[in-house]
Amino acid sequence: MLKLALTARWITALVLCLLLAVAFALLAQWQINRTFIESASNEAWSEVKVVDLETVATPNSPFTFNEISLEGEETVLTKVRTKITLNPSRALLIANRIQLNGDTGYWVVVPTRTEKAELFIAAGFIKGEEEAKQALAQTKQLFTVQAFMPIEGRLLPSEAPTQSLGKDLYSTLSVPQLINNVLDEGSESATYTGFLALTDQNIFSQIEGVQELTIGMPKTDSEVNWLSAFYAIEWTVFAGFAVFMWWRLLADAYKKQQAALLAE
Repeated sequence: MLKLALTARWITALVLCLLLAVAFALLAQWQINRTFIESASNEAWSEVKVVDLETVATPNSPFTFNEISLEGEETVLTKVRTKITLNPSRALLIANRIQLNGDTGYWVVVPTRTEKAELFIAAGFIKGEEEAKQALAQTKQLFTVQAFMPIEGRLLPSEAPTQSLGKDLYSTLSVPQLINNVLDEGSESATYTGFLALTDQNIFSQIEGVQELTIGMPKTDSEVNWLSAFYAIEWTVFAGFAVFMWWRLLADAYKKQQAALLAE
């Protein structure tokens, strides 16, 4: 059998099968690289675009907006714009907030009204408990100087509700919880299920201690693309099968050769 395998015909066939196996192995490696999706890193977008809130969200409907998208080879952050009327007297604080530079503190959150529905906005970041309380008091004293003034920010999903930490103080920004605790009792107004985070200077930046929010991309655990994993296994099997087929055909040819010799 070895003598037959070393003939020019079968060596050529082996080379072709090995080349085919290498091609399959490279395809398997490519699929393996696509199998594990790394966690998103902060500030990973390369472009920013702005769209109208009404085009990406509907009041009283589940939050389905994805602010990060791929357009060709570019990672795009989509911000939204709308027009709001402030309700500063109902402002509140959200504790345990972290800026990108590592500072910890509070968000000041203000209920607002768009032309279609209620919308909560995270208006700014304050470092320090006393500073946050003072900023909240000043926010509550703000007067609405313009009905439906234009504003722009990042539309983010509601967080899970937790027990209130005190009057006007919460540990998470849960839109359903704030609807029940902050808006007027008996109010049946439509409400957006996400909230708007203001990452640029705005009317609240004039309040002492209030900074614009700095938020990166949401960090998620590494994910597995099971379809790519299946393809990787499939290409690996094909690579092994290419070599097996050469061996199988060689064995069949050898058996036929031996049978012919015995028949003579």
